[in-house]
Amino acid sequence: MRKNVASILCATFMILTATPVHAADGAASEAELVQLYQRYFQQKDEQKLATLVHWEGVEQRDRDAFVRSLQSDLKHRLRKVELAPLDASMKLEYTINGVTYIPAVAPVERMIAAYEDEGNVTHLSTTYLVGRRNGRYYIDLAIPNRGNPRGSDLLPSGARTAAISTVLAQAWRPTSRSRRK
Repeated sequence: MRKNVASILCATFMILTATPVHAADGAASEAELVQLYQRYFQQKDEQKLATLVHWEGVEQRDRDAFVRSLQSDLKHRLRKVELAPLDASMKLEYTINGVTYIPAVAPVERMIAAYEDEGNVTHLSTTYLVGRRNGRYYIDLAIPNRGNPRGSDLLPSGARTAAISTVLAQAWRPTSRSRRK
């Protein structure tokens, strides 16, 4: 009997501590998202940073890539975090192996985390899409578009009728860029 209870408790713990879908996390505003990102980053708290991400529908491969990128970024000192508008000409989707990926929630802008220069690495930054859902703001990752009817709500405001021509596959995949002196 004790082994069964222990097995159930262990399995429950593993399920609850796996990268969860945080329905109520994220932030109440864009400004709060920036503040929380800065605070959690300074604390080097991966779990709290993960609460700022909208995980629903994100494939494990992309979850793992986000975590790896975050772990790499946490090795650097954060210089600043700022918000930037979305370019109305960006097409916020990409296709890999015949599967089209779109933002998990309707994107509203970009969040750019810039890091201190180190040695001969300068201008290091990571850019995330910021999305809004149910009045909460999240770091927005990509999900497979499996007949998602949302369509035009994924386009930046003002671009719903504009012809979108630029494909930006990295917009919501965290990317770090560096330049050598």
